Amino acid sequence: NAALTRWLLAVAKPEGVSLDAHAWEGLEYLEANSGPGAIREVVEDFARDALPRLERMRAALDGGDMESLGRLAHDLKSNAATLGASNLSDLAARIEGGAREGESPDFGGLLEECRLRLPALLRQLRRRIPAE
Repeated sequence: NAALTRWLLAVAKPEGVSLDAHAWEGLEYLEANSGPGAIREVVEDFARDALPRLERMRAALDGGDMESLGRLAHDLKSNAATLGASNLSDLAARIEGGAREGESPDFGGLLEECRLRLPALLRQLRRRIPAE
């Protein structure tokens, strides 16, 4: 299943990342009230955190630490939603729900899908940063 997910994402080349317009209205409001650079800071904080967080999620999964996996997934879900990255937020929500409810979705496949979507998402987010 994970191999199929990797293949499908590679074939689809998920460059057409869409960002939730409502979330970006909130970010633009933040920028207007906080001054130039606020959106850049939020995006770059997310960019620095996302891949290491996914690696910690993988380590929690490999160690059977569902509590940590759920907590890390919750934070990823929230951070992605703040930036309007609905697809990533939804994937993280599935991981969080499974970890907290003791279900067994294909955690490995979901984590891999998150990891594969991340580069295109980061490119799209950086394109949306207003010029200072």
